[in-house]
Order: sequence, then structure tokens, then C-alpha cells
Amino acid sequence: MKDARAQFGKTAAAYVSSATHASGEDLERLIAVAAPRSHERALDLGCGVGHTLCRIAPLVAFVVGADATLEMMQAGRASVVTASNAAFAQSDAAALPFPDATFDLVTCRLAAHHFTDAAGAFREVARVLRPGGRFVLVDNYGPDDPALDAFLNELEKLRDASHVRNHTIAGWLALLEDAGLRTAVESDLLTTKITTEGWLERSQTPAHRAAEVRRRLREAPAAAVATFRITETTFAVPKVVLLGRL
Repeated sequence: MKDARAQFGKTAAAYVSSATHASGEDLERLIAVAAPRSHERALDLGCGVGHTLCRIAPLVAFVVGADATLEMMQAGRASVVTASNAAFAQSDAAALPFPDATFDLVTCRLAAHHFTDAAGAFREVARVLRPGGRFVLVDNYGPDDPALDAFLNELEKLRDASHVRNHTIAGWLALLEDAGLRTAVESDLLTTKITTEGWLERSQTPAHRAAEVRRRLREAPAAAVATFRITETTFAVPKVVLLGRL
């Protein structure tokens, strides 16, 4: 998680105002699938500055946001999350500091592709969930076609060295099931429309790597142009909402 802490420590302020993270169809779908209840205790894993945490807090008894990067949580507490029933805990996703069977609900939105040990993180999710608990995962996914999968993941890694893997949908499902969760795809497949320059600016991508991202988008093969809807200024990343039950 060292790369993620370094990356997000320096870019925390940009995520406070990031429209991709602050709102969106995927966030509303996460809430609908999670179906938080007023008596429940919830955990938002990889909470960042707390946009999802903020959305969940009014709907549950108590919610904790766990993240590896202290600066992200500090930025969130200063300007995003003000609810009295919300707290933050600095933690590696694969070594959560909570007792077994602590939470009724765990969410993880647009964070797991940065986990260096996603399998370990999801085992921890299963451990801290109470019997019958729910886990809602929202994340980007790679296409089944190996060339398109590589195109997307290499682009992400160039832009942000802390990126680990946008798994295929089958890959995400396998990780959840291996952790002991019963799974289902809980949405029509979604997309995030990305403005290339804003995306690069938010991550403070070094100039030479940003130039390579632009080149790859500009010279992308026809299949990538169609799949990722690449234009001169934008492209789209596919996203899925998954539900795991203990």
C-alpha cells in the first residue's frame, strides 16, 4: 500500500471536488443495492475523502470509513464528512482493525483496483461482516478481451503508479467468492466518462507519463476506440456493481 499512500497523500484535495467520486449513477446504485437500515453498523472500505461515507451516514446507526491514507481522511473530515455518527480509521484493507462480525454492511467504491492484496482485503470483509451481512463492491472492470484489458490497465498504471488491477467481472466475482461470499451482479453495466486532462491533473501524473497516456489514446486501435469511446478529449471506463452476501 506504500504507492497508494504516497499517491493519494499528495492528491487528497483534488478528490474532495472530484465529481466522479462525489456523485454519480454508481453511487446511487450502490445505496440502492446496499439498502442501509437505521439500526445497522456499516464500514466503507477504501473510503478516501468520504463521499460514500457521507451518503451512507444518515441511513445507518454508525459508519466507519477505513483507508490507508491519512491525508485523504483528514481532507474528508475537514470538508466532506460532518455527520456525528461517522468515524475514520487508518488501516490497510487486508488487515482491518475490527473484531469479527462487527458490521452489517460493508461498501467499497472505486478503491479496490488500488489494493495490492484484493483477495486478502475481501477475506477481511467476510471476517468483519455479521452472518447475513452484505458487501457492495463498485469498481472499474477490464474487458474479457485480453488486448483491451491490457490497454485499459496499462493506461491506468501510466496515469497513476498506485493502480494495481481493474479485474474482469469474472475476476472480481471470483475474488469475492473465494473469500466466502455469495455473489451477484447488481446493475446494468455502467461507465464513467473521463475528461483526459482533468483525469491526469487530478493524479498529478508526471509529464512524460502523461504524454504517453495521450499518445496511447490518440493512437488507440479501432477496437479500443469503440470499447472505451475514445474522443480527442474524453474516454469511458466500464464499471460494475456487485453484491456479496455472507
